[in-house]
Amino acid sequence: MKFTSLPILNILGKKGRSSALFVFALILSFSIFGGALILLSLRNGLKSLESRLGADIIVVPYEARTKVSADTILNQGNRTYFYMSRANLEKVASIEGVEKVSPQVYMCSMNAGCCSVSLQLIGFDPETDFTIQPWVRESFSGKLGDEDILIGSKVTLTSSRKLKFFNHDWNVAACLDETGTGLDNAVFATTKTINRMMEEADKIGWNFTDQKYSDKMISTIMVKVADGYDIDNIAGKIQRKVRKTQAVKTKSMTSGIASSLSGVSKIIAALTAVVWLLCLVILIVVSTLIIGERKKEFAVLRVMGASQKKLSFLVMAESVLVNASGGLSGIALALLCVLPFHTLIKMVLGLPFLLPSPAMGAVLVLLSLMISVLCGCFASSFVAGKIAKVDAGTMLRVEN
Repeated sequence: MKFTSLPILNILGKKGRSSALFVFALILSFSIFGGALILLSLRNGLKSLESRLGADIIVVPYEARTKVSADTILNQGNRTYFYMSRANLEKVASIEGVEKVSPQVYMCSMNAGCCSVSLQLIGFDPETDFTIQPWVRESFSGKLGDEDILIGSKVTLTSSRKLKFFNHDWNVAACLDETGTGLDNAVFATTKTINRMMEEADKIGWNFTDQKYSDKMISTIMVKVADGYDIDNIAGKIQRKVRKTQAVKTKSMTSGIASSLSGVSKIIAALTAVVWLLCLVILIVVSTLIIGERKKEFAVLRVMGASQKKLSFLVMAESVLVNASGGLSGIALALLCVLPFHTLIKMVLGLPFLLPSPAMGAVLVLLSLMISVLCGCFASSFVAGKIAKVDAGTMLRVEN
């Protein structure tokens, strides 16, 4: 029997002891990897939301209760619609300090036989849009036709590549990349196509607005403030010049989300730290107690010619094997808990949630596994240190 095979034989021979250490390593890696994965996904979601907003200010009808409506559409995907006169677009554009303006039109499909599914419908103007099209170009480089639509990543697409809204089939031109926000459950089209949808909705008695004025109505105005101008000041000017509207700074929308994210992050980080410290302390205590149980085993090995260096290698090798297997199991368990239920986690937390890329995920796995193994080795180093201080004769005379 080779000395190098002893670590595996010891692990298999002492199943109770090995299982206990395995469980602690599993809990340790589960808490570290699971906590880090959720925190990273929340931060990715916030970054994605900020990049998708694109505008400095969003102007909507005052009665729409802008902040609530915008938050629920962007963050939770709630379906809503509200309208104001298109004439407000020119009023906002004429204000000094406003660099760009672009309208959007909101509709929502019905949860009935006339529609494939109930979704938020968002129309944008390809000629002036500067918020949606940069995101669209990541997945679609063509030109949208009058009956073409774009769908969010969470919208189910059939093999026919068509969705029915108001008893009319619309062509799905592309499925957009995931954002981790409510926009993943939305449908996008040009304002011309949205007006066509309003016509189809009117035919079946579903009136969003007076069809006579539908092409003169918009839901929001996305505003880009020119460099050198104060966003707060421009928002105030819009409020005063454009009556019955609300100018909401996008930074104020995301600041509330960022504040909630910070609170959740602190709780998750605190829980992870507590679990990590408890597991580390328990590993050290258990490893220290194991010394007494294994004194004669180490003494026999010393008498047989094993050096203190080899005994230390034996202890550390066992630790690496047990903690690596426990670490991998904990990471796998965390993935099973997060990946299939990430949409539910997003709904429960009420925050944007975007999983990291596979490359970033792989880095996170390696770091979590490394921390788990290093913690186990740190705990086992106490055993190795004790072994180095006691000679074989003393160990053989000590009673277990």
